[in-house]
Amino acid sequence: MWRVLWSRTLDAELSGSGTLNRPNRRGRACRGPCWLADGRAGDDNAPARARRRPHVAVFVLFALLAGMAAAEERTTRPNVLWIDIDDQSPWYSSYGNDLVETPNIDALAREGVLFERAYAPTPICSPTRSSFITGSYAIRIGVHDHRSGRVPGHRIHLPEGVVTVPELFRAAGYETYNASKDDYNFTYDRSKLYTVGPTPTEIPSYKGPQGGGHWRDVSRPFFGQRKVAGGKGVANIDAEVAALGLTPVRPEEVRVPAQYPDIPEVRRHVANHYNSLLRTDHQVGKVVAELKADGLWENTVIMLYSDHGSDLPRSKEFNYDEGLRIPFIVVAPGMTDVVKPGTRRDDLVSLMDIAATSLALAGLDVPAFMDAKNVFDPDYHRDYVFTSTDRSANMIDRVRSVVGPRFHYIRNFLLDRPLINWGHREMVALARNQEDSSFLKIRRLAEAGKLTPAQAAPYGPRVAEELYDLENDPDEVVNLADDPDYAAVLDAMREALAGWIEDTDDKGQYPRSQAAMDEIRELYPADWLRSPEFRGAD
Repeated sequence: MWRVLWSRTLDAELSGSGTLNRPNRRGRACRGPCWLADGRAGDDNAPARARRRPHVAVFVLFALLAGMAAAEERTTRPNVLWIDIDDQSPWYSSYGNDLVETPNIDALAREGVLFERAYAPTPICSPTRSSFITGSYAIRIGVHDHRSGRVPGHRIHLPEGVVTVPELFRAAGYETYNASKDDYNFTYDRSKLYTVGPTPTEIPSYKGPQGGGHWRDVSRPFFGQRKVAGGKGVANIDAEVAALGLTPVRPEEVRVPAQYPDIPEVRRHVANHYNSLLRTDHQVGKVVAELKADGLWENTVIMLYSDHGSDLPRSKEFNYDEGLRIPFIVVAPGMTDVVKPGTRRDDLVSLMDIAATSLALAGLDVPAFMDAKNVFDPDYHRDYVFTSTDRSANMIDRVRSVVGPRFHYIRNFLLDRPLINWGHREMVALARNQEDSSFLKIRRLAEAGKLTPAQAAPYGPRVAEELYDLENDPDEVVNLADDPDYAAVLDAMREALAGWIEDTDDKGQYPRSQAAMDEIRELYPADWLRSPEFRGAD
């Protein structure tokens, strides 16, 4: 059709017949004096020679055809929207929790596929975000230390051939934006990743503050990242929830997991996390309503996830199930033959897989460098999900873990320090209200010998290996690593971990550069640096 329109229009313009009517500024065709495209007055009664301006018609025609092409492309190529949540465990009602109701998230689950066994590749923000934006293990590409490469004296560059997901979408003609935080542990030109949003000079914080953009800012199919509130910022969460017309969860209603003492500070912490889910659910409902109001619902692939689990004391930053297991829901109203509504999957999935899955559902090739896989590939399978933790802000460590269908194996490499070693959350609590901190209250109980062995373990001598039966011990308080009945399981998971470390050339096994150590000293106060690497330092 476009070729026919082009031929007829161009023939009419060049024939001198005067049958092509040029619109004036109000959209009416010229009859008598009117304004031409070059800003001069014109008259349909002027000589034909003066009225023939092919470049005007070509310009208008190109604009018309481009608009038609964009409209058709927008209806045939799917948009991809990541709904990004910080620090939240999958305690939604759709995941089987009956203490809260999350109707908007539950509705998404009914419209698409809910993954019951999805895990973050690391239990802390920036390595996970660096991983899923590249589809690569953080330890493979050297972005494993939390908020590293953020100062002029220490820059981290992606390995040759590794590019980000938004760059791949841009190369395919998509517009891209990130209305969440970047928080990537590598040097990059933001204008190459995102077509919409602030420029790098407008992002001064090493934390990678909020970006910007909206699907309403673009004219082509889009790849977008949209933040909704998660487990952070809960100081006034009861009031926020009540303002939404909802009833906050009370501390006395919650179950305290076995790895924590049943004390008021922990109960309040758990209740706050439940209430954060209510706030998240409300905001997810608003995002879905916007998509539908803008007529984009049917042609958008939606992926809802959290970057890692809750911020409870042994959760965020630590390679236990509570810090690694995340919500993950995929909805694609225009692809129900692939993303089948109402499906629940209990196979092992890595959050990193959103990279490959997003590309595949958009009809784009998944690059060979990616560790991510398309979860809707008929051959998709993971025997294990591998996870890692290295430096978490001011606290240096090296932990690797292997999650299987039933068992979870954890390998601690640095035994000269406790697991919970005065990390940034404890240090912040010291400077604020010490009497209202679950972190500090648990530490004091550990020092006083008033905790169970499992509750006290993170504050005491370290063991090299941990093995947990997730079916019978979901709180991970019974370490089976020394139980001979599980020796075969332990050997198999040890071997799997050794293979992963070798395959990725695990960058965490090598000493940090002087520039990397200097960065830590630059970013954190000296009294925060309690890892052995800083002993004796000025």
